[in-house]
Amino acid sequence: MRIEKIILAIAGVFAGLFVAGIAFYIYQTTRTISPSSIKTITLQKPTPADGSSVLLAIDSPADESVTTSRIVTVSGKTDPSATVMVTTDTQDNIVSPSGNGAFSLTVTLPVGENRIFVTSIMPDGTENQKQLTVSVVTDNF
Repeated sequence: MRIEKIILAIAGVFAGLFVAGIAFYIYQTTRTISPSSIKTITLQKPTPADGSSVLLAIDSPADESVTTSRIVTVSGKTDPSATVMVTTDTQDNIVSPSGNGAFSLTVTLPVGENRIFVTSIMPDGTENQKQLTVSVVTDNF
């Protein structure tokens, strides 16, 4: 007798959920939204997160990369009128991008973890900087 009560209680709960689900479905499909309650959303043009408007994209090397070569090529793209400065712990290099904004130069890094700072500086003084970490190892893996 006790098992029958438990089975009936479980069946009653499932039947109640089924009926409530059907009622909610009918409510959702028959309700209407008045045109006056619809709001217009205007999207703003996105701005860079760091407040800088200077484009700077680094193609190589990848951030947090590991290499066995001490000579690394730093390349990317920026505004064609900008000046690009690449700074490591041991050297500073300046390069002018080509007409389409592409730049490339090689730097020699010591063994170990190295930080590379790439800064794009516009003629009006605005700048954007990216930091890369490149590890040079002597072990072959």
